[in-house]
Amino acid sequence: MLGRTHMAIGGVGAVVAAPLLLHSSWQNMRQQLVGDNWHSFPHILIAQAVIVASTVVGAVLPDLDQRDSLMAHKVEVIGGVPILAVLVAMVFALHQASSLIAWGVVVVLGVLFNSQKNVTRIIGLGLVGVGFLYLGWAKHMPMLSAILLAVWLVGAMFTKHRTFTHSLPGLAIFGAGVLMSGGALGSLHLAVAAPGFVVGYALHMAADFPAGGIPLLWPWSKRQGLHLVKTGGAVDHLIGGICILGFVALALV
Repeated sequence: MLGRTHMAIGGVGAVVAAPLLLHSSWQNMRQQLVGDNWHSFPHILIAQAVIVASTVVGAVLPDLDQRDSLMAHKVEVIGGVPILAVLVAMVFALHQASSLIAWGVVVVLGVLFNSQKNVTRIIGLGLVGVGFLYLGWAKHMPMLSAILLAVWLVGAMFTKHRTFTHSLPGLAIFGAGVLMSGGALGSLHLAVAAPGFVVGYALHMAADFPAGGIPLLWPWSKRQGLHLVKTGGAVDHLIGGICILGFVALALV
């Protein structure tokens, strides 16, 4: 399914899952949003907003294994910026230099920055993984959590689309890593985001089940599922539209 369809499904799922995660019924957001009492914004509404945001993000994370996905384009910025920075610095330093090797490095970096083979996505995911390992080493999050998330990112970097990240092992590694990092998120008052990411991730897999299937038992390549929905087709757009309307109805009305 399209990324925006997954996000819409994640939004509806967040509203449904929020009462279970917060142990409180969903609080209508419309009156608060149109009212004048922003200075007394209820804590429960902030928690609901965090769950919705994290679930929507989690609902597109499995597609980080696909180079033209919504999330992959975001990650490419992380990989592309350092390449561009080094490229600019080298051009500035070389200026009129005649070293063929030096200019060769500049050309290679330029190709990588403009690469259609998703090099920047891989670099971006690698940098995020290194960031997690640093946070674990610096004891800002459990080391095991950092390792699990880094392993998941490596899987997203080098496996084909709808393989590792769309499997039960992928969900288990990601979910364990995220849920174990709840303490670190708690220090930022975002502890409820952890289960939101996992719920969104699971909803992504569930949504892809009727859209060609997913290899739940990867590395066994056989896919389990149906072929009822074509990505980008009319049914895909219809599901996305219905879910958007459903989210608005459930969350605001």
